[in-house]
Amino acid sequence: MFAYPGQTWSSQPYVDQVSSTSGIAGLNAPASQPKDAFDDARQKTQQPIVTGTSVLGLQYKDGVMLATDTLASYGSLARFMDIQRLERVGDNVVVGASGDMSDWQNLKHTLTKLIEKEELENDGHALTPAQVYAYLSRTMYEKRSKLDPLWNALVLGGYDAKTSQPFLGYVDLLGTTYQSTTIATGFGLHLAQPMLRKAVEGREATLTEDQARSILEDCMRVLCEADKVLYRIPLDKKYTWNTDNAVEEIFRGVESASFLDNDTVIFAQDQKVCQYSLTSEKSPDECASIVTLPTPPEHLRVISTSHSTATMVFAASVYDDGDLEKVAEHDASEEAKSWELGMVYDEVMVRHWDRWLNPHKRMQLFAVDIRKEAASQRWTTRGSIRNLMNGTRLETPVGPLGGPADFSVSPHWVAFTAKDPDVPPAWHTRQQIYMVPLDGSAPPKRITAREGHGWVGVPAISPNEDMVVFLQQEKDMYESDLKVLQTYALATQTQFEFARDWDVSPDTLTFSPNGQYIYAAVTEDEQRPVYQIEVNGTKLGHRRALISKGSASSPLPLKGDRMVYLLSSLHSPNDVYLRESDGQVRRLTNFLRWSDAHKDIDMGPEPERFTWKGSDDVEMHGWILKPPSYEKVVQEGGRWPLAVLVHGGPESDWNDGWSVRWNPATFAAAGFVVATLDPSGSTGFGQAMTDRVLGHWGDRVLTDVKKGVHHVLQTQKHVDPDRVVAAGASFGGYLVNMLQGHNDDKIFKALVTHDGIFNALSMYYSTEETYFAETEFGGIPWEKPELFEKFSPHRFVSHWNTPHLIVHGGKDYRLSPAEGISAFHALQRRHVPSRLLFFPDEGHWVSDPRNSLKWHNVVLGWLQQWTYPDTAAAAPTLLFQ
Repeated sequence: MFAYPGQTWSSQPYVDQVSSTSGIAGLNAPASQPKDAFDDARQKTQQPIVTGTSVLGLQYKDGVMLATDTLASYGSLARFMDIQRLERVGDNVVVGASGDMSDWQNLKHTLTKLIEKEELENDGHALTPAQVYAYLSRTMYEKRSKLDPLWNALVLGGYDAKTSQPFLGYVDLLGTTYQSTTIATGFGLHLAQPMLRKAVEGREATLTEDQARSILEDCMRVLCEADKVLYRIPLDKKYTWNTDNAVEEIFRGVESASFLDNDTVIFAQDQKVCQYSLTSEKSPDECASIVTLPTPPEHLRVISTSHSTATMVFAASVYDDGDLEKVAEHDASEEAKSWELGMVYDEVMVRHWDRWLNPHKRMQLFAVDIRKEAASQRWTTRGSIRNLMNGTRLETPVGPLGGPADFSVSPHWVAFTAKDPDVPPAWHTRQQIYMVPLDGSAPPKRITAREGHGWVGVPAISPNEDMVVFLQQEKDMYESDLKVLQTYALATQTQFEFARDWDVSPDTLTFSPNGQYIYAAVTEDEQRPVYQIEVNGTKLGHRRALISKGSASSPLPLKGDRMVYLLSSLHSPNDVYLRESDGQVRRLTNFLRWSDAHKDIDMGPEPERFTWKGSDDVEMHGWILKPPSYEKVVQEGGRWPLAVLVHGGPESDWNDGWSVRWNPATFAAAGFVVATLDPSGSTGFGQAMTDRVLGHWGDRVLTDVKKGVHHVLQTQKHVDPDRVVAAGASFGGYLVNMLQGHNDDKIFKALVTHDGIFNALSMYYSTEETYFAETEFGGIPWEKPELFEKFSPHRFVSHWNTPHLIVHGGKDYRLSPAEGISAFHALQRRHVPSRLLFFPDEGHWVSDPRNSLKWHNVVLGWLQQWTYPDTAAAAPTLLFQ
């Protein structure tokens, strides 16, 4: 977003007349116009409404190239998708604009009149880029001087035919100008400009048009939130920060990359499925397209069926007819447009997570065969695309957070999980496992029992296709019940349960290439270890932990009992590791210290684990993270404020892993000793600990947290007890609202609630997954209303006195925006210092990087405001400015 402090927006832009005097022939600055005395007051009290962000420009050997997206935002809502922010001015000039789009319309009108005037003079002269540049500079400066600025940043590119010189310049709302061979505005100034300088500066005289276009395309991809990068990482090198070319970037903007054979990678780029040979000497730009699909594929997988044939399986959203080819036609139909104007529902769910559901559209699995041509060694499609779930109302991956773990592919079968179609999804968690032939010769067949269980998922087919393993919960309606490993023998069509006494819930299941082991990533004791489980025929045997520290994920077994996996910690983001058959582990990447410039990053002292006695004298666990300059301040006799973080769920935990949303290290870097608490309901400490939260949101957990805070204050001698704050999201936000009403000892000086609950009863009637509230609060509210009333934060508003920041997303359908707005209204009515941060286009999480930037600045700034009151300079500079 275009960001200047104290933005104003001219609600009634006017077009200035062109005066008859000018220091530059043919160019005239806008003349003053008499205006009503009330105009200035009206203009000064308005702010930009519809805005565009980045404009990128660069010079190359034959000219200048500019790029923008076509998105314009209404506040933080990405509202308009086809806004043109590039305008041709005469024959040799192009202008691009960031900032307010109404002011941009004003500027375009002014420039059009300028060009029309020049053409009417018909004197054989054309405006040069330098002249238009000077005109814009004077226009912006004069508007600023009248205290009626045009809220834009402009990039002007052009070519002077007389001098044969390219021109690239920048003008902002103050009339400030500069010229350069690379320019970026908006967020591009921070994200794309470093890339432009590296790629362009010093090469302007040799850079071709194709190369310039490629550079700008790369930069625009970086500015898109969904951009992903495909890297090539050799397994025979150990990574250090100064390793030359150990990690090589191959492509940007990819989805679902996987190996097709030993040296060929297959991946999706928009609607295309592409192949690339890792041994090829060709430029990555020359990757070959296998097929262009009617819609972008999701969760693409490929399975080899012979040395020269394979089948691709992917998910895509289709209508009732199941025809992928007709999706675009249906989307553009009058029927679809009419439905969007007035959505009619006869059953729940009507919306889920962050989107309204179309009952006539669902995600299903498709397959298409490919083969390698002998002559060209390139892969091509053979046959048509087939819907493996056609004729059913089944859907996979299961929304809202389903992914590739929801289905498994073998040379002859696909196993997938889907919601049970016989029960309403809003008040049941029950799912089923289905098998369908890869060639689509038969419809899907359910292999799990119709009743007697809840959620099932994470299916994996063994390499020899004799069994399927998956996870199953016993209790319907309880999404945090123990996940027990199951096996299903295809020959006998029988299901077996494995190790019910294993008191952990795995997250993923993956077979080794030879089928002798299963690798399971689990949640255990604030870690994410990976276990290896022996396979004996169609039964399972001994298990052992291969990776025990940190948060491991995405285990990829290799031949020879080796395994590649991702591993993060509280002080390091995900990196790629290789575990050898002898147990030796080699780190293949180091994204925290990616380059020479990053090798000395100081994350502060190592995180410390601690325990305390919570409610019912039960042992609880947590982490302490300290700021990078902790020891220095302590040696100087100083003390640190304490930030208490409460996780969501409530069935979740603070593990030794990295997060791009709620990252304790970020709070520590902002000047806090951070305490993350795992109270009753937390996962990884046995199912009994998880179940302790049921029916006890407002007593056991509240007691656990308050006791945990007092324990930290007693044991951390360099924490200032007069500067304690608390923050949490979802259930954590609920608990912070409860702390607001139970802050009797005034221990908390400021609070942050993100997407929390204000009224438990209203939450039940507006949420989408009602089974959650029914399980957590002990029943249906008209039959058992006691806990909905007893543990609702709104009942304690008369005790709300602590400064409080409320954050909520407009598309949060898990906890309605009314919950956050209600809490803010209550705080304001009680005259409690408070602030509302509202993201119209976000759901239960903050996903857009631009919004994440604002979230971190506002949240951390709010906490610093109440813990570093004497001087802003006392607080460490925020990481995200």
